[in-house]
Amino acid sequence: MSDTSRLSTVEKLGFGMGDAACGIVYSSVTMFLTYFYTDIYGLSAAAVGTMFLLTRILDAVSDPLTGILADRIKTRWGHFRPWLIWFAIPYAVMAVLTFTTPDFGHTGKLIYAYLTYTGLMLTYTLINIPYCALGGVITGNEQDRLSAQAWRFSISSIAGLAVSVGTLYLVDWFGKNNQQLGYQMTMGVMGIIAVVMLVLCFFNTKERITPIAESNESIISDLKNLWANDQWRIVAIITFFSSMAGVLRGAATMYYATYLMTGSTVTTAASTGMKSAFITTSVVGSILGAMIAGYFAKRFRAVSLFKNINLLLVLAGVIMFFVPPTWLDVVFPLYFIIGFLHQMYQPFKWNMMANAADYGEWKTGRRITGLSFSGNLFMLKLGMAFAGALVGFSLGWFGYQAGSAVQTPLATTGIILMLTLAPSASYLVLWLLSLFYKLDDKFMAKIQADLAQRKGAVAKDEKEIVTFIPEKVVS
Repeated sequence: MSDTSRLSTVEKLGFGMGDAACGIVYSSVTMFLTYFYTDIYGLSAAAVGTMFLLTRILDAVSDPLTGILADRIKTRWGHFRPWLIWFAIPYAVMAVLTFTTPDFGHTGKLIYAYLTYTGLMLTYTLINIPYCALGGVITGNEQDRLSAQAWRFSISSIAGLAVSVGTLYLVDWFGKNNQQLGYQMTMGVMGIIAVVMLVLCFFNTKERITPIAESNESIISDLKNLWANDQWRIVAIITFFSSMAGVLRGAATMYYATYLMTGSTVTTAASTGMKSAFITTSVVGSILGAMIAGYFAKRFRAVSLFKNINLLLVLAGVIMFFVPPTWLDVVFPLYFIIGFLHQMYQPFKWNMMANAADYGEWKTGRRITGLSFSGNLFMLKLGMAFAGALVGFSLGWFGYQAGSAVQTPLATTGIILMLTLAPSASYLVLWLLSLFYKLDDKFMAKIQADLAQRKGAVAKDEKEIVTFIPEKVVS
């Protein structure tokens, strides 16, 4: 069923709060967790890489299962909104536990890291899959749907800015000389904020699009319908490489700022300020990129914008590879541009997911929004898994030494590669994949019109069934 209701500013704001709640913890994981595990918790880079690969693959398997459940569980609040409330507190608790450092031996620490990180990613999945699917059912209006995604990523980027600016200062303030305590307390604050934002998202959004007709089709049938959606397959692979690019760059940022820009791992006001400033530069760019995405979408074709932005990201990464990290006047603007462009295309990418779900219903007659989005989140998690493993393995292969004030030239080169050329390779793949995406504005207008026509036909049939009452037969 298609519904082209317009969204109020309050609802767009409420919708954005949901991603901000997810983003506060996700940004912390992307920016700081690898560094936390190697330099604070004391795990080896290779062990961290292996853990990320195994746990994220396991977590990725839970994505389609969550989507299948969300499609089938119907409450008076809808299919997707209730999940935000059900798992808000467990999500916050797991965030704190993940950044907690119990006094175990190396094996005990590793087991604890596996358990808590898996728990965090599972609760993230149980919130984020329904939340992402919610973006596909709050309206069928193409411009409003894109606008909601732009609001979402603008607000999420602001949350990311708070993380990048405030985390290291909060760690120092809470922990004094105890960074382990500092990270734990900081995540406690972020967890509380995330719970509040999820509640606000729940109360300020509404599910408007429902399937044309409820179906009791089997899970196997739904999976076949999903795979039959050629545009979903393209968007899913796009999601994988987009995730790869973001995680590679995010995980490498802390190492780049710590060892190549400040030259010291000692926690001083100067080094903390440099690291926070560098991370914040990208996040500020991200906020502006998300905010301006809607403006450009009204004036240019979204698919063309997506293609061109990825080409610019390839170029920016290649240029930054050749710029010495100490050239701060060049490095900072380049990193701002990369953050700006990366976040600018995010609303387009997530709108592509919603369009692919509509296309799937148009093509197969079955709407599986939850499974469609969870399949994309499955690919996102796989991208995180491979990128996280690649960072850990690369640090080990390039000879990175945690805590060493000066890294070897080989280790330095490895860190620069992960921040620049490795993400650029992913952006190049994204550009190539976008050449096969065909759901432009004209095609989507036809899809929405056809779905609305089908809805009208079904409603007419249902009305005739209800109003036709056979005369009572008198014997």
